[in-house]
Amino acid sequence: MTYPSVLLIKHLEGKYPVIPLESTEWRKKEAIVVLACNYFEDDKLPFVSRWPNCSLQRNLHAALMYREHPMPIFLAGDVLGRNDKESQANHNKYFFEKMGVDSADIFIVPQGRNTETEVSALVSILDGKSISLVTSASHLPRAVFYFEEKNIQVLPIPVEHFSRIKVMPVVGLPNAASLYRSERAIHEYLGLIYQKYFR
Repeated sequence: MTYPSVLLIKHLEGKYPVIPLESTEWRKKEAIVVLACNYFEDDKLPFVSRWPNCSLQRNLHAALMYREHPMPIFLAGDVLGRNDKESQANHNKYFFEKMGVDSADIFIVPQGRNTETEVSALVSILDGKSISLVTSASHLPRAVFYFEEKNIQVLPIPVEHFSRIKVMPVVGLPNAASLYRSERAIHEYLGLIYQKYFR
């Protein structure tokens, strides 16, 4: 159902406010960090079809930030697919180059298969910088914790929202979009439980 699934994810997405591109707040940071999501290694697909929505929104928003105010972009991510040849970091680097980002401003670490290991890989090259962290809104609570645990100052930049800023009750039939929204929320809640109790 739409409304229960929105309420489930809204608590995660509402933790950090939207930071507009026009804001001066993120321009005071020293770097943009974009966490990997996924990429389909299939060059017969159009360029835009190779990126799941999470990757497309994270990367595009960071590219728009760079266009407004160029600064270094840091990327991580290992080879994920069994038949993949390139790392997620390399694929994302290619995305940013396509969007006009200067290659000299892109720094990659082709390591990390989940949020925790991506952050550990990035810390090795961030060198204590204060960063703008671009990732999915529901993913930010976990991601921010991992960076702050490594003493990296983070300004959260939420994208890929599954709920509106103002939520109104709605009655409707069960639907696939609500099922996916619930799945994403449950995935993040389980990640937070692991982060707090099982590490």
